[in-house]
Amino acid sequence: MNRVYEELKGVDVAALTAEMVRIPSYSFMEQQENAISQYIVDFFQREGIEAYRYEIEPGRFNAVAILRGEAPEEGNSLMLSGHLDTVQAYDFAEAFEGRTDGEYIYGRGSCDMKGPLAAMMAAMAAIHRSGTKLKGDLVFYGVSDEEEMGIGAKAMIERGPMTSAAIIGEPTELRVAVGHKGIEWIEAAFHGTKVHGASEEQGVNAIASAAKFVCKIESEYKPVLRGRVHPLLGRPTINVGTIVGGDQPSTVPDLCKVRMDRRCIVGETIPQVYGELEAILEELRAEDPSFQGEIRDVFDGQTLPHEPFCTDAEEPIVRAAVNAVASRGVSGELTAFKAWADSGFMAAAGDCKCIVLGPGELSVAHSTREKVSIAELNKAAEIYADIALQYCGC
Repeated sequence: MNRVYEELKGVDVAALTAEMVRIPSYSFMEQQENAISQYIVDFFQREGIEAYRYEIEPGRFNAVAILRGEAPEEGNSLMLSGHLDTVQAYDFAEAFEGRTDGEYIYGRGSCDMKGPLAAMMAAMAAIHRSGTKLKGDLVFYGVSDEEEMGIGAKAMIERGPMTSAAIIGEPTELRVAVGHKGIEWIEAAFHGTKVHGASEEQGVNAIASAAKFVCKIESEYKPVLRGRVHPLLGRPTINVGTIVGGDQPSTVPDLCKVRMDRRCIVGETIPQVYGELEAILEELRAEDPSFQGEIRDVFDGQTLPHEPFCTDAEEPIVRAAVNAVASRGVSGELTAFKAWADSGFMAAAGDCKCIVLGPGELSVAHSTREKVSIAELNKAAEIYADIALQYCGC
């Protein structure tokens, strides 16, 4: 490990992060991950590491690098993974400057998640430079489209290579997160009969129907959810996020749509979620024959299910991660990642044991204050390398 540490000193993780921040790859731009994926492949190829990228849709790429193990039958295979895309700049004036003050690097993607990607790249480069031979394969996988539909993760799972464990580098302040909740975006549409507002008794008000549904969510369904508790992931939630309906005040609306965010815990299933909401609709239909409403998946099967996951504390990847962070002064207490990550797709698709672990604070991601600590970046590179050596064997 000392040889790897010495080689890490020769990789400027902060400069690598700043350079990647200066390459825009935000949602809905043309050729979104084209430039950043090529930058990463070029980096690995200069290091003499096998690397390539492949196109999923025009301008949308995944980037892959592999250090092949010498004895894969003896060692575990590990993936270091993160997303190449970011959210838009919004009103972040210096989003793509990659500015540093010597303590932090500022810019869109600095912590979510080009900084973590840079630390992963540095760790692989240092292992390769040191001449250390791993038993199992070590794979880097940069995926596209995590901030939107997850087409990069879907392509990764379908095409491979997959590994026995994976570290997703979302910002956790270097804490070991072994799980996160699942997520469903659900739309409920309510139908009525449009008439003039002066004759409202002759119509059926779709907004009023939506209001009845929302009231049952708040008064009856949320208390049920509060009674379900996972020891690490906490309680499931449902949030009514948008409501749209009607044409103008003097017309009884014939359509109203409500969109909800439903966060699931391990032990709940996606069919269960839809079944419980459908049961609420059935109650309302029984109370009022004029009530009409239905629910649907907002993404309508266009992406993989966003399942919850939680990796057992005794899994070798978890033990290796706890050892690596604890030896560098970071708490080894296991936690849950508060947001969604591609780890949910990966854990649900097969037998890949996932953790979420990366430098940076989730609270500043997507904001005009996005930044990442240079000290954390350097420590993250050491941690990723340490975990790889422990888990893959050398």
